[in-house]
Formats: sequence, structure tokens, C-alpha cells
Amino acid sequence: MKFAMLEKYNFRDMAFKCAQCSYCQVGHGACPTYKVKRLESYSGKGKMLITKALMLNRLKSKDALEGLRDAIFGCTLCGGCEEICQVDIPFVKIYQLMRSELRGLGFWPEGMNAARDTLLKFRNIQGQSQTERIDGWSYWHPNEGHLFKHQLKEAKTAFFMGCVSSFNAIPIQATISSTLIFDKLDEDYTFLGDEEQCCGAPLIMTGDFETAKKFADHNIQKLQELGVERVITNCPGCYRMWNQEYEELLGIKPPFETLYGYEYLARLMDEGKMNNLPNRLDATVTFHDGCDAGRNTGFFEEPRKILENIPGIDFVELPHNKSNCYCCGSGGVLRAYDEEFASRISKLKIQDIEDTRADWVISGCPSCVDFLQYQLPKWGSTKKSKDLAVLLGEAMGFTWDGLDDAYR
Repeated sequence: MKFAMLEKYNFRDMAFKCAQCSYCQVGHGACPTYKVKRLESYSGKGKMLITKALMLNRLKSKDALEGLRDAIFGCTLCGGCEEICQVDIPFVKIYQLMRSELRGLGFWPEGMNAARDTLLKFRNIQGQSQTERIDGWSYWHPNEGHLFKHQLKEAKTAFFMGCVSSFNAIPIQATISSTLIFDKLDEDYTFLGDEEQCCGAPLIMTGDFETAKKFADHNIQKLQELGVERVITNCPGCYRMWNQEYEELLGIKPPFETLYGYEYLARLMDEGKMNNLPNRLDATVTFHDGCDAGRNTGFFEEPRKILENIPGIDFVELPHNKSNCYCCGSGGVLRAYDEEFASRISKLKIQDIEDTRADWVISGCPSCVDFLQYQLPKWGSTKKSKDLAVLLGEAMGFTWDGLDDAYR
């Protein structure tokens, strides 16, 4: 059996490269899906073995493809296997290509069709009206009128909010805080408002590259019309799309510089523009390195630099941190495929959090913050999650309606 997508992107030999060492199963911080399922097919090694056997015609295609589908889609794309791999197999990219391959072979899960239909109908993964991207939360903003002046204005810098940070109450707090920080710093910026569409990450992660390209083209065109030269986003999933996946998988090179929001803020601290923050917080926190921001992109020191500059913060590391950080379970569109499985993966993360004396787990990923906020009490924890932008905004003395309510 041939896998056309693996051959197209020159990854055919990767299934034969696997050393079958099992590091991806037992290594420090390795595959959370295997740790929960305890089925070899859910590990990187297992997926490579099945793929190789299919290529060599040693397995019956239908049964093997169904098993491979379950393992490939039952994955958060966290990159834990890739981080620990002794022969440097690019597992995350391979899994995305295999999801596209399985779609072409008619083995796409029904949940992926539902997610695609939602995106095509609503232009966002949350399934809400596009008008709610701003109208749904702007009344919480302490200067709503000033906020709307930035919408669709011509500017060199654009703030790309992302779906989760536009529609979900907890991640919205980081969006509000970020706009207040921009205003405090006199950053001239624009945002697309209800003209912003999903970056296409859910589609790319499920293997529907053709539809993802349409979303990418739309956003790029709209930003070009406003004269944008750089894009700042707090969502590491959006960042990876703009900075990496568009060019590698869609053949698009966006004509903008792309900055992760906490990369931007850390630079400002290096330049001395955010020193001597006025509000002491007196909180003990730990930090969750979301997979896309951390392991899959490399932003480890930037968020820690910000935490170091917030007065009163007592910072403790998680037992599994930085490149070995456990996934929270919300990535890779696993929740659309198997919500209960995603929740079981979060239990591993929460056990790690419970092993610290922190009151708050901070993250720079809106999806992680949102998912953890609901999973923490489910697994018996009294700790709370909060976005780094909110913590920084509080240290700068910002307040706004709805902030306390969101974290109750």
C-alpha cells in the first residue's frame, strides 16, 4: 500500500526509520495518549509499525486502517513523541499528513466532518455568529469606544485574536488585557473584528488542507488591505499556522512578520519598556508550557521572563516542564474526536499541577487555560488556571467588568 501524502512530502521512509526503542512510550514527558490508553498503537512507535506493515502489505488494509485511524486521530499532536525520539522522526507533521491521507481513503471520523461543517457555516470553530467576535464581549472592556476605533483601521500591526479568545469567556479575559496593554504602550494596532475568520488550524490538524487554504487566503487578504506588516497573536496555534504551517502545508508565505504575544511582551521587557509594574500580586504560580507554544515552537523562556518581572509572584516549576511538559489534553482536535479521552489525559496534567504548592497554573495558550479551568475541579483540584496576559494586566493595575466572574 502506498501513502501518497507521505511520498509527496518526502516522509515515506520515516516509518522504516523508527528504531522501536519505546522511548516515546516511557520517556520523561512522553506520549500522554499512550500513558492513558496503554495500547502500543497509540504511541509513535506503534503508529510507525502499523504504517510500515501497511506499506509492506503485511496487514489487511481495512482492519489496519481502522486501527491506524483511531490512533492517529486519538492524538493531541503534542509532540511529546517527537521530543523524545532518538532518530528525530517528525511525528506531528506525519500525523497531520496521515490524517489527510485517511480522509482521502474514506477513513475520516464523523466528528471531523462535524467540525468542518461548523467552520464552513460559521467561519469559526466555536459555532457562534461572527458578530459575537467583538460584540459578545466588548461591553466588558473599560473603554469600549476606544476599542472599536481599532477595528479595521489601517495600521502596520494587527492583533489576531483567534476563535477561542474571541468567544470563550475565560480566554476573552486575555484578549481584553492584551488590548489594554497595547493602549498603555501606545501601540498602533488594528484587528479584523467580525472579518476575522478561523486561522484554519482545526482544518490543518484534521488533514483538510484545501479548506484551510481558503480561510488563510481570506485573512491574509483582509490584513493586506489594511497595510499590515506584522501580526501579533496570543494563540500559539494561530501563531504556528501563520509562521509555519501555511508555507509548509498550504504553499502560502504570508507577507507579514508574525509574533507570539508573549514573545512581543518579553521583547518590551528587554527594552525596559515594562519595568516597575505598579501592582504587587502576591501569588504562588506554576506555568504550563502549552504544546504549540512550547515543545512545537520553542517559546520557553519568554513567558518565564514575564513572570519574573511581575512583582510578588512566587514561581514554582511543574515536575514535567518546558520540553517535557505534559499536554493538557485539549490539543490536536482530540476533543472533537473523543471528549472523554481528552479529559482523561488532562488528569495526568492535573496530577502534575497538584504536586506543586502553586495556587494558580498560568499558561500562554487560550485553549489550555480554558480546558484546564473546567478540568481542574473535575479531578478534585482547587487550583485555578489563568492566562499570562491577564496576570500581567493585573500587575499593570488594569481592572474590568467580568474578570472576577470568569474565574469563579
